[in-house]
Amino acid sequence: MYASIILPTYNERENLAACVEAVRTAMGARKDWEIIVVDDDSPDRTWELAEQLGEQDPRVRLYRRLDRKGLSSAIVDGLAMAAGQRLLVTDADLQHDIAKIPDLLAALDTAEISVGSRYVGGGGISDWSAHRRFASRMATQACHLLLRVRVTDPMSGFFAIRRGIFERLAPQLNPRGYKVLMELLHWHGKPERVVEVAYTFNPRRAGESKLSSGVIWDYGLSLLELASRRFISARFLKYGMVGASGVLVQYLAFHLLWKHPLSQSLALAAAIATAAVSNYLINNIWTFGDRRHRGARQLLTGALWFLAISGSGAVINHAVSLDAKTWILAVTGLSDERALDVAQLVGIGFATAWNYLLNRSFTWSFQDKPE
Repeated sequence: MYASIILPTYNERENLAACVEAVRTAMGARKDWEIIVVDDDSPDRTWELAEQLGEQDPRVRLYRRLDRKGLSSAIVDGLAMAAGQRLLVTDADLQHDIAKIPDLLAALDTAEISVGSRYVGGGGISDWSAHRRFASRMATQACHLLLRVRVTDPMSGFFAIRRGIFERLAPQLNPRGYKVLMELLHWHGKPERVVEVAYTFNPRRAGESKLSSGVIWDYGLSLLELASRRFISARFLKYGMVGASGVLVQYLAFHLLWKHPLSQSLALAAAIATAAVSNYLINNIWTFGDRRHRGARQLLTGALWFLAISGSGAVINHAVSLDAKTWILAVTGLSDERALDVAQLVGIGFATAWNYLLNRSFTWSFQDKPE
């Protein structure tokens, strides 16, 4: 049965040729397979090498993504364009045991999903520090506890899935971070139809690991989103965190400006504007990183949308803050300054919800990326 092997890449030029050759070796005499390299416009021109490999072997196909980046979305895009009835995902860095690809594909004879596992009997990790092993175990246990996923390695990047199962689950996926398999297992919900294949996770031969603090944040937020059955949006949690940073910016700006001969109302308005600019920059990089505005034109358009929406939110923030201050003074006996500090939290809360809904729908919608 025809198989598609998805290789998501970013700056993997030093590893790609060896990985493709390892796949050829693993597949042996079989001819019914293809490799899809999904490259996020790598600065090291991995995509150029993939084109050359495709000229030498037409079974190697390239999808060079110019509009966005991200491992999960690259995997989903590759799976969606695959021609095979059996779909397999692996990394191009040769840390996965490519020789196990036939075993993962063969497991789909009886299973709907097969998972390359480091933690099932016979599997292992070659060179991780004790700290990283502990962190990985804790992340896995959190997944087991919150999502009830009964797989030893639910965050594996080495797995295979039947095409029909992927197509059924694809509309529910929210590709972000490193969590595609975790999502697939969560929405699949049939542990009896999942098979694990042991493998040893190898040291990276070249290049740098993609694991970062941002990836860890994305994992935690995604876990909360899935555990709440999407009642809590991971993106909104990010937006809220950015808004919280804006609280600090707003407070600092307000108190700095109020020490100068500005009225309380003008100082508050200027502080809100300062926080809005800070929030736009952070949201563009983090909250909506998969829809990030790039280049002068996109940044200008995005900033104008954001500031226009923030302007309407600022009106809400300003009005609610001042009204709340009057009520707080009446019922708490706080000083004028402290009452306004508390009132600003109320105004910020109302404005945050308003701004998020509009920014998600307009500011970061013109690139038409999935939520």
